Amino acid sequence: MYKLFLVDDEIDLIEGIRSSIDWTFYDIEICGEADNGITALEKILLLNPDIIIMDIRMPKMNGLELLQNITSHKLKSKCIILSGYDDFSYAKKAIELNASNYLLKPCRPKDILESVLDIIKVIEKENIKEDLLKKYQIEFNENLPTIKENFLKTILKNPIGDSYDILNKFESFNINLRNSNLVVNIITLDYSTVLHELYSNIDIYNIKISIKNFIKLCMNELNFYEVLEDEDDIILVISLDKKEDFNSYLLEVLNNIKNSIKLSLGFSVTIAVGSLVDSLTNINESYSSANIAIGSKFFLGDDRLITPDDINIIDYKPNSYPVNEELEIINSLRILDESSLKESIDRFYTYLFSNGTPSKSHMKSATLSLLGSVYKFCIESDIDINSSSNRELSAFDKILQCSTLSEIKDQIRLILNSIFYKINDIEKHNSLVKIAVNYITQNYNKDISLESISKQIYITPGYLSQLFKQEIGINFLEFVNKYRIEKSKEFLKDKTLKNYEIATLVGYSNEKHFSKTFKKYTGLTPTKYKDSINS
Repeated sequence: MYKLFLVDDEIDLIEGIRSSIDWTFYDIEICGEADNGITALEKILLLNPDIIIMDIRMPKMNGLELLQNITSHKLKSKCIILSGYDDFSYAKKAIELNASNYLLKPCRPKDILESVLDIIKVIEKENIKEDLLKKYQIEFNENLPTIKENFLKTILKNPIGDSYDILNKFESFNINLRNSNLVVNIITLDYSTVLHELYSNIDIYNIKISIKNFIKLCMNELNFYEVLEDEDDIILVISLDKKEDFNSYLLEVLNNIKNSIKLSLGFSVTIAVGSLVDSLTNINESYSSANIAIGSKFFLGDDRLITPDDINIIDYKPNSYPVNEELEIINSLRILDESSLKESIDRFYTYLFSNGTPSKSHMKSATLSLLGSVYKFCIESDIDINSSSNRELSAFDKILQCSTLSEIKDQIRLILNSIFYKINDIEKHNSLVKIAVNYITQNYNKDISLESISKQIYITPGYLSQLFKQEIGINFLEFVNKYRIEKSKEFLKDKTLKNYEIATLVGYSNEKHFSKTFKKYTGLTPTKYKDSINS
């Protein structure tokens, strides 16, 4: 059941709200009540109601102060404000403080119930959205190890242009490395061809898991490191506390890893040690030197620890990661520029080929890093792409299975186009409602209707009515009437204007209809309202 809390210093009013409506019929329980703001806050913090109906003017703590306290405590409770006509400025302030609605006293039970039920619809919509985003976040987290591993491979194999952007991704992907004293080490199985003939793929997988576990056991006081797989190799990236640890402590730890694997698993590994680099900006240099070192295994033999001193490092410049092109792709999604998105994707892959032909693993690593960044943008921008999320999340595996560049590019285009059209649908709905509201504010003095506005924006009246209710929270006619009544209050300040003239100025052809509508929303006739403000 939804919990409703009542706050008003008029006990009769609280009792009236409680008794005049069969709340249980609507799956609502009145969980508590209070006659002042301080008592209300204490109970609200304890009961955490879904909806609160409160008066603006109360002893000890007024409604605005109570609303501010509810907001500061980060409660999700939705608030309905009750206000007399003299409190209209307070009501406006309450809306600014995220009150869900306000009702002018005296209120009919029907109006109160209608407002509560409208808010319940909003709560249900928010709950559905929150559940979907949680599910989406869980699915993203499940894929995070793959995203993280492929991101690390990308920065290891490509020069980094902007270390600030990379550091932000380190935090987002929970990467346990510091930006100093970095060493990349490649651990490769000796006699790997023979091992693949002797063991199944599952056995090889379990062997790699065992090697990873031995690495973690042997790290001792080295707290900042990451272990990842790269085809048949295992890569160990370490951040040392100080440079002096490279020639003493690090080599001792790596030898210990090598010997422990041989003693426990019965086969040997070779470990290639990369050069020590001072920051993430040039970590690819450490990987490059380790990669060259592992290539020298052919000359130096198996079961060895190969350091940079053991070989002559040659100049090697792998392709850099297209950071700027990735940002262009995300920006194209943000501003909904379809042609720019297509061009940015093409430039992304053109850049990967700018220094030669990248390997298949380079292509896949870069693509998966791009996909991870796009998903991160969607989550941070509160973009719900749930309708196609299952298909797109499985694309991580599909990209890994791609055997050609054409397949990789086709797959990433499908994913990004799907996300683009989902965002476009969301923005289109919001834009239509904004156009409708603007039309009302510019033409409130004319004969306007759902049909007339629908023709202006080329949609059906029923669809506009549905969008209006979803985005604004009240129906179309209610919004028009409220806006006209607010404008009429401004004209009523002019003593020279007659009521029938004001009715015409705000779009009512019939003075009686205007007076009746005015009283509905203010509790007073236009004449009495004019007297009250001019007295």
